[in-house]
Amino acid sequence: MLTDADAHVLALLAGHPAAAPDHIGRLVLGPLAEPAGRHLLDALVAYLDTGSANAAARRLHLHPQSLRYRLRRVHTLTGRDPRDTWHRLTLDIARTLAF
Repeated sequence: MLTDADAHVLALLAGHPAAAPDHIGRLVLGPLAEPAGRHLLDALVAYLDTGSANAAARRLHLHPQSLRYRLRRVHTLTGRDPRDTWHRLTLDIARTLAF
């Protein structure tokens, strides 16, 4: 089932943004866009950039299990699992739009 945020991302990809790009970023990222969620956003960005939890953990100088925990928190807070293809795409688009 698609959410409102998914609909905005699809509209943006189709060339018909229904909202400002930064609004779409906030819709998808939710609390990760707030300063208190910065460490989770950093973990997500490293994971999206590297493609694996181990490589992302090395980049952030974290234990891989700590990074996996942060990714689980991302999933809990946003409702999007970074390991799922569609969720990964929407998270990647949102982080690009929001920052």
